[in-house]
Amino acid sequence: MRLKQKTSEEIAQEIQDNIFRSMPADKKVDVGSQLWRLAKELVGNKINYGTNRPEASVDKSR
Repeated sequence: MRLKQKTSEEIAQEIQDNIFRSMPADKKVDVGSQLWRLAKELVGNKINYGTNRPEASVDKSR
């Protein structure tokens, strides 16, 4: 990916947003997957997506 020359003063977040906006969807998914793996590597077993959730409340009056 080729980055445009900065024509005006942009903050880092604006630059990141522009890069992300121009990415194809499959690249965004890939980046998200890599970030997830990095987070899991950094914190180990502290991320348990989908576990330790409270039980869904069931309306027993129905």
